Amino acid sequence: MDEQCHHCDYELVGLPNRGTCPECGETYDKQSLYRSAKTKEPAFVRHIKSLTLAAFTVMVLVCGGLLSFKATNTLGAITLTLIVAGVSGFGAFAYWWVEREERRGAQ
Repeated sequence: MDEQCHHCDYELVGLPNRGTCPECGETYDKQSLYRSAKTKEPAFVRHIKSLTLAAFTVMVLVCGGLLSFKATNTLGAITLTLIVAGVSGFGAFAYWWVEREERRGAQ
């Protein structure tokens, strides 16, 4: 059974079924915290995934901008860059939003 605060990952073992996390002050209900240990990732892994997707989006924008200076069809290069960066940025935002809602729903 998973007995960690979904906000800060503090171990709630030995604490009452409902209460306030001693680490971050968020309220918890252990009944809503029981999830499979295999599906739950540590908070730092979720943050790394979000930051990686955001960094990829920025990298696409920078590389596309630099390559558009050398392209014969500048408008086409910029359009393609914006499309790829938009899809990547939307993916980063969607991943962040889903993780945020899962944490809120667990509280």
